[in-house]
Amino acid sequence: MYPDYLFEYPNRQTLFPFYMKKKSYQAVAPHRHDFIELSYVSAGSGLEIINGSEHPMIPGTFVLLLPFHIHSFRSTPGESLTLYTCNFPIDLLTEGKEAELGLAHLLTVQEDSSRSFVMVPGSDRTRICHLLDVALSEFEADIPYKHLVLKGKLLEALALFLRYRSLPSADDPAVPPTGVSAKAKLVTSIVQYMYQQYMEPLSLAQVARHFHITPAYLSDLFHKQYGIHFVDFLHELRVRHACSLLLSSDMPIAEVWVEAGFGSYPSFCRIFHKVKGMGARDYRDSQHQKRLFP
Repeated sequence: MYPDYLFEYPNRQTLFPFYMKKKSYQAVAPHRHDFIELSYVSAGSGLEIINGSEHPMIPGTFVLLLPFHIHSFRSTPGESLTLYTCNFPIDLLTEGKEAELGLAHLLTVQEDSSRSFVMVPGSDRTRICHLLDVALSEFEADIPYKHLVLKGKLLEALALFLRYRSLPSADDPAVPPTGVSAKAKLVTSIVQYMYQQYMEPLSLAQVARHFHITPAYLSDLFHKQYGIHFVDFLHELRVRHACSLLLSSDMPIAEVWVEAGFGSYPSFCRIFHKVKGMGARDYRDSQHQKRLFP
């Protein structure tokens, strides 16, 4: 079975596409996202699998899932896992001052797969819960300037995740994660490379050369891991970027396709319509209408 592919959340197509919730779970099936997910376990226990590597989930577990991660989790029988979950676009880590200040390091593929999660020291867990409670209260309220407060809280949470990730884990009570296969590490590196380079000319052969493998092997590896073809995944990335440009700027469509990495305007039109079910201009108009008449 291929993992589910989640590419939307309730307010994804807004000027401030940050979404947050607190919820209890028994199990979540394998899936991947076209966005970033930051989660924190506040209660319960269980196990999570990220790109084939399993680790415990207990209060204090802080997890950062990138678009090239496939994950699932389940609670311990008889228990529920309670998580704070934040969803936001990858642009926050790759564009602007935030990236320059160090958030881009969150995209680094770690040899140690445990770097997708950290255990918050016991002395700091009250602080994290308070931070996330304040953020959730702001998110659910209809008050002026809440977006500014939310962005500040999110940046604080990400900065703390980076800080905890840099700490030694000798006192970590969690069981070390199981090993990840060489194939899983390779395909993770490939997808990260694509996220960093999709606005440049890319092809199956070029990426295969970069990783010193054959195009046939790359194609097979990619399809087995994600359930879609290499070129379709690349198109998804470019269309997603085009959508963000159409939504957040007045950039002419004649420039959007270039900025998003498409090789020609006709191919952009054809692929955009295939992925979104409408043309770029209709997409921009429909999203503007939703803002005016939600």
